Amino acid sequence: MDVLTVDEVRPFLTAFASLSPPSRVRLRLLEVPGAEGAGKSPAEPWESRLREEFISRFGPPLLPLPASLSTSRLFLALQLAPLYMHEGIRQAAIDLFTSQAFILGVCLSVMVYFSAWLAPEPIFSKAFAAALTFRLALVAGVLEIGQLALACLRLYRESEASTTRQELEAAARRFAYSMSGTYLRVLVTVATLGVARFIPQVPEAGIWRLLPSVSPDGLAVARSVTHLQMVADGSLIVSGVTASGATCSALAWCASASASGGSSPLSTRYGSPHTRQNPAHNEAIEKELAAREAAGHTDLRKNKAQTSAEGSRLFDQNPASKPRFRRPDVSSVRPDGTRHNTNYVSDPKDLQRELEAFEAMKRADPGAIHELYMPDGRLLQRYVPAGVHYPSSGT
Repeated sequence: MDVLTVDEVRPFLTAFASLSPPSRVRLRLLEVPGAEGAGKSPAEPWESRLREEFISRFGPPLLPLPASLSTSRLFLALQLAPLYMHEGIRQAAIDLFTSQAFILGVCLSVMVYFSAWLAPEPIFSKAFAAALTFRLALVAGVLEIGQLALACLRLYRESEASTTRQELEAAARRFAYSMSGTYLRVLVTVATLGVARFIPQVPEAGIWRLLPSVSPDGLAVARSVTHLQMVADGSLIVSGVTASGATCSALAWCASASASGGSSPLSTRYGSPHTRQNPAHNEAIEKELAAREAAGHTDLRKNKAQTSAEGSRLFDQNPASKPRFRRPDVSSVRPDGTRHNTNYVSDPKDLQRELEAFEAMKRADPGAIHELYMPDGRLLQRYVPAGVHYPSSGT
């Protein structure tokens, strides 16, 4: 549920303004999605230009492209989706999706790029697509990109199958509910870089400012990737790149055509690395999540905003200091329906801050189990709500 503001997307709004005719969103939404002619009209020149550029960079589409994407059901569903997105990203999304050129970029992203993630072990052989995938994996995580791809494919299938306005709205709503600030950042990046030749000022204005930071070395190496494959366990196999510790440590496993060594890889089965500076912290989180999954826990979350057992976002109603919400290192829902949150003190110098965070998490969700551990595994604090069974650990 990360936040994305209008200020962050303003460079993209300016860049896309000249690529398509003025938006006719209100009129277009009155069209009947089940109409026989949906997507069959010839593409307008501006659309054809962007389509050709996108395909030249990413490779041929894996899903059939209609004659015109700008009159397709997918396009109409994407126009509706921002209205249902959560408050932290809704206004930024609404502003972005008023641009027909941007929506077209998202449509192409769904049908050309994200569809490639649907294979059991997707392969990116086009150099640009492989390099971008590698860069996104460094900053967003393999799991997140895969989940976004699944959400995109579901939107495509449901919108294409819709025959009424109500069915189209339902598809748009489900897609919007699955969207977070991180997912929207990835969507913006793929859609924009696919047509970057027509908006050369955008990368300088801040494409990478929209994503979490990554070391300059990591980005430099990512530009030389020529082939990338994601295997079933969530690892990436990369070739055509000289790997360094800064890049390999951000992936579950990295193999290169001319590897120059590097540090031990960080596990990313449950999400992107919590921190690259403290591998032990990240591995403790991954190990705990694996144990909970084996014990039948659901809604496994790694360093995500605190939520209730039902998945609702939670805030500290009486914060002693900012922020108003916390991100548990490990969070899951036990088989009995109780939320279980755990944090690890990454540095003993931060103990007071971690204790304050522990109390804030308790205030936000007194119905959940909360734990705080030292790096060596010693239990510092544990809170178990009344009526909830928790096995005695002897500590």
